[in-house]
Amino acid sequence: MSFGYVAPHGGTPIPGANPKGYMLGPDDGTHTWFEQALITFKAKAADTGGVLSFFRCDVPQGWQAPVHRHAGESELFFITEGRWEIFVNDTVHEARAGSTVWIPANTKHSIYVTSRTGQGHCVITPGGFEKFFEDTGEPATVPSMPTHQTRQPTVDELLEVGRQMGWILEEPEPRRLGR
Repeated sequence: MSFGYVAPHGGTPIPGANPKGYMLGPDDGTHTWFEQALITFKAKAADTGGVLSFFRCDVPQGWQAPVHRHAGESELFFITEGRWEIFVNDTVHEARAGSTVWIPANTKHSIYVTSRTGQGHCVITPGGFEKFFEDTGEPATVPSMPTHQTRQPTVDELLEVGRQMGWILEEPEPRRLGR
């Protein structure tokens, strides 16, 4: 089945994945360290005919994304662990285990993790944005959060790769509760 979509930014397929359908085990997928977090990809544009990307984030306290928006992608987050402050629709929400957050394309949003660690799952549609993490992070050598300082992309690099992906910076800091 073809969806007539070619991921605009490429991305590497996950071993064992197939756009005609696949199943990955709990430890399968590809892993990227990004800003001291572990991103575990379970589906990428190359694996889904461009329909979506899906990944798990294991993040440390203070992990954040500034206020930004995606020109072409929508995001759905499901938080499974920790406390996250997620700004969307002009409101900062406290998301905790079991919370779901929908962020339509072109909607300003930000993230800040307040608990010691956090875990969440994210669907991005259409697929392809995983290339941002692949280009600015580094391949994880083990499937766990890093215990060492990982590659730290410069602000200019993040902005340039983001620009190529349709990622638009709105404010340099995340919106926070009570601030």
